[in-house]
Amino acid sequence: MTQEFDPRKSYLAVKANEKMIAYVSFVFQLEEDGKSKEGVVKISSLHRPYGGGYLTLTFMVDKGPEDAPKNVLEMICDNITEESLRPQLGGEFERMVRVDLDMLEETKGWYVEELNVYFRTIAEREKVMVEEKLLPALECILPCKFEPVEWWPEGRKTEPPSGGEIDAHLSLKGLFKKWFGSG
Repeated sequence: MTQEFDPRKSYLAVKANEKMIAYVSFVFQLEEDGKSKEGVVKISSLHRPYGGGYLTLTFMVDKGPEDAPKNVLEMICDNITEESLRPQLGGEFERMVRVDLDMLEETKGWYVEELNVYFRTIAEREKVMVEEKLLPALECILPCKFEPVEWWPEGRKTEPPSGGEIDAHLSLKGLFKKWFGSG
């Protein structure tokens, strides 16, 4: 008997082994009237034996009490396409794959979008690729402004914040800083 493929279990297994290298906060302009949201992008990296690989960008925005319409956030992120990235990233860029996380499990109160951006060479070049190429490209495409990248020191261990710290009202950026810190 063939076992049925479970995309959620498969995806969670991949995410458990993901190599987080950094995170970056951003302010996302939602509307012309100046309303904005804060968000965080978790950045992970995977290297291939030939030197290529990809960066996984997981965009996370807390919809907040006013519950920003999901379709507005989706429409903004829909502007990130291979066609919009290619002129910004040049010859190193291969392709982009969007992962629909809501298909696996809807996240109430959060907007989560994941992109895998593939490059011909990435080994030992993540900082340059992220800070000098990818984030400036995204700022040209999206109505957002990124803060400085918080890089994850190699081999650093973390301990999750206590339940009380998580239960306290923290922005997503505050939670990432508390959990992952910068030192």
